[in-house]
Amino acid sequence: MPKALLRKAWQSPLTGNLAALYGAHLLGLIAPLVTIPYLARVLRPEGWGLVLFAQSLAAWLIVVVEYAFDLFGTRAIARSRAEPERIEEIVADIQGSKVLLVVIVTLLSAALLPLIPLFRDNPLFLFWAWAFAVLKGLSPFWYFLGVERVKGAAMTEAGAKALAALGVFVLVKTPEDGWIVLALQAATAGLALLVLTFWLYREIRPARPRIGQALATMKASLGIFIFRASSGFYIQANAFILGLLTTPQVVSHFGGAEKIVRAAVNLLHPISQALFSRLSHLVVTDPKEAKRVFRLCLVGMLGLGLIMGGVAFLGAAPLVRVLLGPGYEAAVPVLRVLALLPPIIAVGGVFGIHWALPMGLDRPFYLLVLTAGALNIGLAVLLAPRLGAIGMASSVVVADTLVALGLLALYRSRGFSRTTIS
Repeated sequence: MPKALLRKAWQSPLTGNLAALYGAHLLGLIAPLVTIPYLARVLRPEGWGLVLFAQSLAAWLIVVVEYAFDLFGTRAIARSRAEPERIEEIVADIQGSKVLLVVIVTLLSAALLPLIPLFRDNPLFLFWAWAFAVLKGLSPFWYFLGVERVKGAAMTEAGAKALAALGVFVLVKTPEDGWIVLALQAATAGLALLVLTFWLYREIRPARPRIGQALATMKASLGIFIFRASSGFYIQANAFILGLLTTPQVVSHFGGAEKIVRAAVNLLHPISQALFSRLSHLVVTDPKEAKRVFRLCLVGMLGLGLIMGGVAFLGAAPLVRVLLGPGYEAAVPVLRVLALLPPIIAVGGVFGIHWALPMGLDRPFYLLVLTAGALNIGLAVLLAPRLGAIGMASSVVVADTLVALGLLALYRSRGFSRTTIS
């Protein structure tokens, strides 16, 4: 019996998707991670801080262009696998929506140029941050997650990250070359976009986007987008917020520590991607199995989060010394504060992405995240000017803790009742 169960698990689509996502994710994670010691030393704190500032803005702009379609679209595709015509409509509506969002992001980026001194003095950083956000945000990777065929798509995106990392070692040589980092990310994201779009329309018939349907799709996904945009204020946009309040040197101390912690947290991301589609399907077809998978996910991800946090806290000094080098000693206490994040994010991610969204509990989840995003900004404004990077790190930890505790309370009151599924 155990052998039969192991064979069944090994042959399941979920196992194959997890293996593909982890293989690609590790490649995509290691590639930019190995550039951290190089960039921290070549660009020095002031130069690298400017890169982190621009990358943080780009990450938040990606959230806008994606508009949470990686969740909304994946769930919609997963629930419509038996309806090819419906899938074609979903793809056309979402990709049409993204074109409208590109226009919004372009106008927003143009407005930031005269308003932010760091971009006014370094316009190339803003341009390439915008280009990276647009090309990355247009990716149809969500479609391949929805149909649970992710191997080729995942390796394509990972290969793009590896190519950008290789370009860093070849082209970035002086502190003035920071903009090249963003240019490489934009160029390789564009290459991945071309490949995935070709594969997408080889599987389905392209349909002409309709403005009315695109706007309706954006309206239907608005709640998830508010969640993503709000979470972006304490995930993607922290370095950008800190750069508005302090200096590039302070941004480099916080951003360096955050890069280390986020690299660990990102190891949980492939599990999240693969299980979201599966649980979205199971809550409709087999709620009992959905509950079992959810519990296994909670135990596994919490255990991994505790290990990651412990390693980051106990190894803060050597990690900063090896990965960042001289001039970043102030990042050590920041890393110890941020070491609280992996277990907190693991719990919040399981109850949010793997339970609340598949169960259709979008609204309370979004309200929690919206509150946490506002709290993070408020605390940052109060603490960062006085405590610098430590203040920003403390704001992030408090915001993530609020989300995790709120979702735990929601789960205790709702559970896996079928009446919550929408």
